Amino acid sequence: MIQKLIILAFLFIPLIGSSKGKEALPSVWVIKDSVSKSIHKDSVKMVFNVMDQSNQLMLNQHPTVIQVKIDGKMKKYTLRDKKRTFKLTLSKGKHQLSFFINANFEEIHFNPELIGSHYYEIGLNFEASGSSGRQIMVEKPVIYLYSETEQPFSLKIKTDAELQFTYPNYENGWKGTISKDGTIRMNGSSYPYLFWDASLSVESLKLNWQDADQIQGTKVIDYLTNQLNHLGMNEKEKTDFITYWGPRMQQMKYIQVLWIQNDAINPIAALDISPSFHQNRIYLVFQEVNQPIEQTLELKLNPLNPMNRSGNYLVEWGGIEVQSNL
Repeated sequence: MIQKLIILAFLFIPLIGSSKGKEALPSVWVIKDSVSKSIHKDSVKMVFNVMDQSNQLMLNQHPTVIQVKIDGKMKKYTLRDKKRTFKLTLSKGKHQLSFFINANFEEIHFNPELIGSHYYEIGLNFEASGSSGRQIMVEKPVIYLYSETEQPFSLKIKTDAELQFTYPNYENGWKGTISKDGTIRMNGSSYPYLFWDASLSVESLKLNWQDADQIQGTKVIDYLTNQLNHLGMNEKEKTDFITYWGPRMQQMKYIQVLWIQNDAINPIAALDISPSFHQNRIYLVFQEVNQPIEQTLELKLNPLNPMNRSGNYLVEWGGIEVQSNL
């Protein structure tokens, strides 16, 4: 088995640096197989390189957890943009390995027979499952909670998207206490807001760019300020929003901008909160373009409505940057 994989290594290594190689990579192959005197004769050391040339894993935007099953035992490793490798030390002989990220990608199986005192460098290339599997990031949704009295709350995110990072830690929901000044207390710590982000299938996002605002990147700060003032965001919310999106959008020549508000966000993610709160939700969806364009697609968005900031209410904002080739 390992001899066949070594042959594959010679076949595929020259392709990695070429443009054709992006289409030719298998799911798993041997990049390097060498003998090391520093490795015990009954042991094997392996380093796995995760290739993501099409940026399907979006490691430049968020870390991803890879689940590795080794002869039936599970381990987890976190991949990041600057750390796309992980290491294993195994005994020599036959092993059954599998690698899984989430349902958006095919599971990779690898059943090598390993030789003692060898060092193996292995390439992994995750293929999207289904017809396309292309993913897009729902970035930085943050949720501020405002209450007339100090009281307990529970909040759940209902979404088919794959949650990537939450803060505080999301364990089938958030439970804590809200203070009158908007401070959220959970497990003895205080937070200004709840944070989550998620990976979403491109196919589930249907947009109508015909209704988009088109602005120059140099004017994006004034544009965002005016829109958020109209919505009724307070100074903290506006500052958080603009300092997150502004620097990125300023670098773009032209930007098409859509706003999704309140119930229109539910197909992406709905919020289930107890006790009842007025929900003020706003998502910014944008893409960079080189010049004004016209598109007619499927969905028309409602005009923005000012927030309802009476009684108990929440404010949530987030956004999605769409690549123009999607």
